[in-house]
Amino acid sequence: MTAKDLTQEQREWFVANFDHTKNQELAGQLGTSLRNITRMARELGLWKTKEFMAAMQRNASEHGARANRATGGNAGCRNLLIYGKATRFRAGESNKDRMSAEAFADMHRRIGESRKETFKKERRRVIFGLNQQTCLRVIQCPREKITLRNNLRKHGYEIGRASNEATVTGETRRSIRMEARAAKMGIKFNFNQVEL
Repeated sequence: MTAKDLTQEQREWFVANFDHTKNQELAGQLGTSLRNITRMARELGLWKTKEFMAAMQRNASEHGARANRATGGNAGCRNLLIYGKATRFRAGESNKDRMSAEAFADMHRRIGESRKETFKKERRRVIFGLNQQTCLRVIQCPREKITLRNNLRKHGYEIGRASNEATVTGETRRSIRMEARAAKMGIKFNFNQVEL
């Protein structure tokens, strides 16, 4: 059902009541689904009022609190009374204490596989000259080269992590000695962005 399928009377009623009526009630009145109500509102450019949305959120929050109290409250609430902290687990209790040995080993296996996959993706990004998305050190290089890259950044050169290309900009405080050391280590300089 779309807005075109409504009669003139249904359309006028829908426009007049949409902003302050629940979608379930609208769907029941028009004999359609919640999805169709949303679609028709979008077609007609209708929105719920801020007051109505705030009232619905408040109502949902109060209902959730009542339901939670009826079931004895959550673990955080009980732990707040017992231990003085609203945590789900007792102080000093780790995953290893809570999980079986097999589940704990499986969790660490999955963590290791995920890390290896992230490492491979980052290494590929560096190889193809893209910026890294994590702080993993994926290319092994001498500490002296890492320090040099850091010093180049401090002087205003633009150089990515594990990159061998540095760009000289208008804000760069050039150092001939540093550039010579960098050239010996295989770092190339791009002067396209600065007027010489």
